[in-house]
Amino acid sequence: MPPSCPLRLLRCCGLTLAVAAAVAGCAQGPRRSAASDDPCNPVVGAVIGGAAGALLGGDRHRTQGALLGAGLGALACVAYNYQASQTKTAQQVGDAYRKANQGELPPAPVVTAYRTETTRATAKGGDEVTVRSSIEVVPGAKEPLRELREEFVVVDPKGVERSKIAKTPAPAGSGGGAYVSTLQFTFPKGVPPGEYQVQSRLYVNGAAAKSSAVRIQVARLAAGETGVALLE
Repeated sequence: MPPSCPLRLLRCCGLTLAVAAAVAGCAQGPRRSAASDDPCNPVVGAVIGGAAGALLGGDRHRTQGALLGAGLGALACVAYNYQASQTKTAQQVGDAYRKANQGELPPAPVVTAYRTETTRATAKGGDEVTVRSSIEVVPGAKEPLRELREEFVVVDPKGVERSKIAKTPAPAGSGGGAYVSTLQFTFPKGVPPGEYQVQSRLYVNGAAAKSSAVRIQVARLAAGETGVALLE
């Protein structure tokens, strides 16, 4: 590199090459264990996110940017625990619908209720969060319920989608009914403070039916705690 090349450019180029090397290693590296078969590797995500955060943080905030980026990188590969249970049968939900609609069922399955809520409105890195969904699907008179799918997306304070997961609250051929599902995950330590959203959407037979969202305020860590402050 010519002597006239600015030092800042050298640092940027180095970080860019580091990110590219990490991505290439993930894509082309040899498989050594079952864990390496997972395309979403939290360690690699944190490394790439940290390098990108340092690159964007500039000279003044390079360390803070690296820590924030690492937290967001880990969020992209967060582990989820999803469970669902049926609270009403298809027959019970269908009977209630008939009473309110002149004894008729809809031609195709209809979502009559879908709502999500969270057990906590505020959290910090390292805290577990639970999102609870209440679902009610009326069976169709002509079209069966072939698939019921719930999709969740975690959105950061800047509106960027950071993580996504899709699960099935009801087994195939269930017909319909009422269900309660819970999604649990832990915010990685180091995620930037601000308002995060867990956006959810319910699909019936492949078509979007209803959507909902909860907001969770990730707090700035108090003095003395392990974490990072929001970049100014």
